[in-house]
Amino acid sequence: MSASPAVVNQPTPQQRRTTILAASVGTVIEWYDYMAYAFVAVTLAAVFFPAADTATAVLSALAVFGVSFLFRPLGGVVFGHIADKFGRRPALTISVIGMAIASALIGLLPTYLAVGIVAPILLVLLRALQGIAAGGEMASAATYASEASDTRRRAFDVSFVNLGLVIGTALGAVVVGLLYAGLSEEQMLEWGWRVPFLLSVPLGIAAMIIRRFMEESPEFDALKKDNKVKKAPILQAFSEAPGRVMLVTGLNLGSFAAYYIVFTYMSTCFQTQGIMTAAQASWSSVASLVVAGVFIPFWGRMSDRFGRKPIFLFATASLTVLSYPLFLLMKQGFVFAMAGHMVFGILEAAYLGVYLAAYTELFTPALRVSGIAMGYNISSIIAGGPAAYVSQWLIGVTGIAEAPAFFVIAMTGFSFVVCLVWYHETGGRPLPGQRIQQPQREPVHT
Repeated sequence: MSASPAVVNQPTPQQRRTTILAASVGTVIEWYDYMAYAFVAVTLAAVFFPAADTATAVLSALAVFGVSFLFRPLGGVVFGHIADKFGRRPALTISVIGMAIASALIGLLPTYLAVGIVAPILLVLLRALQGIAAGGEMASAATYASEASDTRRRAFDVSFVNLGLVIGTALGAVVVGLLYAGLSEEQMLEWGWRVPFLLSVPLGIAAMIIRRFMEESPEFDALKKDNKVKKAPILQAFSEAPGRVMLVTGLNLGSFAAYYIVFTYMSTCFQTQGIMTAAQASWSSVASLVVAGVFIPFWGRMSDRFGRKPIFLFATASLTVLSYPLFLLMKQGFVFAMAGHMVFGILEAAYLGVYLAAYTELFTPALRVSGIAMGYNISSIIAGGPAAYVSQWLIGVTGIAEAPAFFVIAMTGFSFVVCLVWYHETGGRPLPGQRIQQPQREPVHT
């Protein structure tokens, strides 16, 4: 007679809140480390690529930003394996430590003028390490939060992980904005660019402490007790659920394109197009991120009420239809640019409020982090990493400031079709393989 499956006690409201907080706060710090580079990219171009003309130097700096995305699938393999084989907590703890170390080392790098070509080579290597660390963060954090959540409020709860992403990005923009406002151009080139990266040391220590004392996911504990942990979760995710891995990729392309153009590249675009000063561009990014942060939990709540698919379709359709008009608006001047930037924040927030919860609902606990991480990070190579570089290249080729909209439209339009044709509603149901018997609303049918 086979042993009975392990019983998982439903987390108390206090345990659920603590879990969501631990996952989200760590995400804030890790993504501050990762995204600070984007906001100081124009200065880094001069520090690490001084021999090139301005346009080429900026493209080079953005290419280094994109390099990290090539290594994110490797991070997905490493941390997906750790999370699905040894636990969600160690994966989250190790990833944030790796990110903090890489960021701090970037802040200590010698410049091109000091050591020549060695400087950009070291920068590329450290961005690669950041990419590996980032590759497992979102899948692990979303899974950790989702497995502690109530079926009736899962998207709302898990949306706080993406709220952490937005807050971390905004924190990077704020720090860089203050530096640009308070320092001269010479000071930024001499030492100011190092500050955002060196701040990773105290932030990383704080994140490590928070995650070191997290409790393990009860779903993973039950999986381990029942000896149902997979030997090679990454390989088995591709062999047992390849369609779902690819579904995550297809759904996520639009979000990556919009996020990395709207919240990170736009600062560079505003500066290079003469629409804003460096400080103004940073504050515009902050304003857009704040608006997005306000709306992310709202969209999560709407997803719990009306279903994942309607919110997915709204996000992808609105970004596809409105991107070009918004880019036309933003090139009209400072006020119009900031207004358009904030509208973009509201639309991308709809994406951010729904997708992580939806992805956790596609996989069983034994493959959950690995399956999400691989699909998510494959989309990062296609749409996230190239977003800034392709946008700058499109502007150079076409000679029009609204050219980045073409990339957003292509990616969000593709994701709209994927959602419409291949995604079937997953909201309002227990997670696949879930042991906790939770109160639930009627499943959503669309």
